[in-house]
Amino acid sequence: MSARRRTARGSLASVQRRRLMVLAGFVIAAYAALGARAVQLQALDADWLARRAQLQRSRTLEFSALRGQIVDRTGLLLAISAGVDSVAASPRLVRDRALTARQLHGALGVPLERISAQLDPSRGFAWISRWITPDQAQRVRKLELAGVRLQSERKRFYPNRGLAASYLGFAGRDGEGLSGIELAFDAVLRGEAARVAVQRDGRGRVLMPADSNLSMRRGARLVLALDAKLQARAEQVLAHGQQETQATHLSLVAIDPRNGDVLALAEAPGFNPNRFWEADPGAFRTRGFVDAFEPGSTLKPFTVALALEAGVVTPDEPFDCEGGRWRVRDRIIRDWRPHGILSVREIVAQSSNIGAAKIADRLGSRRLVEGLARFGFGVQTHSGFPGEANGVLHSIREAQAVERANLAFGQGLTATALQLATAGAVLANGGLLVRPRLALRLERGDETIEFPADPGVRVLESETAATVLAMLRAAVAHGTGGGAALRQHQVAGKTGTAQKVVNGRYSNERFVASFLGIVPVDNPQIVIVVVVDEPRFGRHTGGGVAAPIFRKVARHAARNFAAAGPS
Repeated sequence: MSARRRTARGSLASVQRRRLMVLAGFVIAAYAALGARAVQLQALDADWLARRAQLQRSRTLEFSALRGQIVDRTGLLLAISAGVDSVAASPRLVRDRALTARQLHGALGVPLERISAQLDPSRGFAWISRWITPDQAQRVRKLELAGVRLQSERKRFYPNRGLAASYLGFAGRDGEGLSGIELAFDAVLRGEAARVAVQRDGRGRVLMPADSNLSMRRGARLVLALDAKLQARAEQVLAHGQQETQATHLSLVAIDPRNGDVLALAEAPGFNPNRFWEADPGAFRTRGFVDAFEPGSTLKPFTVALALEAGVVTPDEPFDCEGGRWRVRDRIIRDWRPHGILSVREIVAQSSNIGAAKIADRLGSRRLVEGLARFGFGVQTHSGFPGEANGVLHSIREAQAVERANLAFGQGLTATALQLATAGAVLANGGLLVRPRLALRLERGDETIEFPADPGVRVLESETAATVLAMLRAAVAHGTGGGAALRQHQVAGKTGTAQKVVNGRYSNERFVASFLGIVPVDNPQIVIVVVVDEPRFGRHTGGGVAAPIFRKVARHAARNFAAAGPS
């Protein structure tokens, strides 16, 4: 063998030895890494891994309780919850996305494109359709689709559809109260959910323990002060009134002046809370509680009451109403029709702005503002209703004669219909300001929690309240409130017609018409405030559009007056 061949063989052997050594090094390093990883997993990270494994196979399921019922003062069912099925999917477990989408479309009627989007395999969970009918649930069940299941949920039902919809509010798809009474009393209506620890197998299926305790505490039954029959009549009248006047919105608030019970809260237009997601969100507003407006002449009785209480005027004292025009500084105050000499009683009955302004001039700015605050203007009534407005009542200096005159007949302040009704109750019940009461009691099993009526805070002497109430009776019998009169019962009331502020100025085309009424005068049992926002057809005054609405609703309420005793 030549030297050259021996040298080549030696070189080849040397290369092979080096390769074997490198390979052996890699093998040794790999085993070392595996050993180190084993030590890390079994020693250093053992506790962390055990906890993670436990989390993966264990979880806690929450089973929500049935939401409590809501009923009116007579026990009529207004809201109830029941179990319904929804269709859910785990898109990653769906075998044939296109076929599954077509089959679900046929069973549910949900648009095919929407189902296909929900079955996107990048999603771990998706709702296909919530709150389906029993027939739809049966069709889905028969399909036995991989990755698709029926999920039991709770649904809120409102048996009377739109009755008191904005007042009751509604509960969302996840069972929480979102507005109105449903939100105000959400904590007690929800009840107490059950929580159960469960295990999952290798396929992710839930294994319920044999001894699981699913005891849930159902939400309390809430008994409202609301009278459903009166509410239904009020809504019917408001709907007809909106048709006739083409008003933007109408509200009616009715309370019992003896205890503050909110007997009706009606709005037009309304909505169906069973399908709240289809409604205009503007319809959700309980405007009688949350929207403030300038009350106009409905404020005059309170100006007069404060002046009588302060002793600066007497009921029969005459005032010169200046033939319908009176200059205060740089402002001309006008009456809706000219008057000469009017007594204080006649100023209320004929709704004279000039007479009210002259009475306020006697009273003074400080006593006027402070007195209106005692009636509850400028602050919440503390009814507990969500979003209740404060209204606006500004301080006025004694030198601000124009502002004082405006305030005397309801300009320059704002109030809600509820505030106006609560202030009217002071005149009806002998001088006490009572807090509105939304609910009478809560019932859960054998437990009953009563909501006592507010005893009230004295605002006026009873003699003063009675004097002003008699003036309001004359305003209906002989004055601007004639449209509110009833045949069988004497009515006390006051009309209001306020110009709306548009771009910082009072409009001559847009108005808020209102009426504050009390009936029966000899034993007041109900105070009703009607507000008509921007009537477009027919008359736009409180006497022309709001007073007739009061009459129709009060006539219905009057059927119960003979039987009703003191509350």
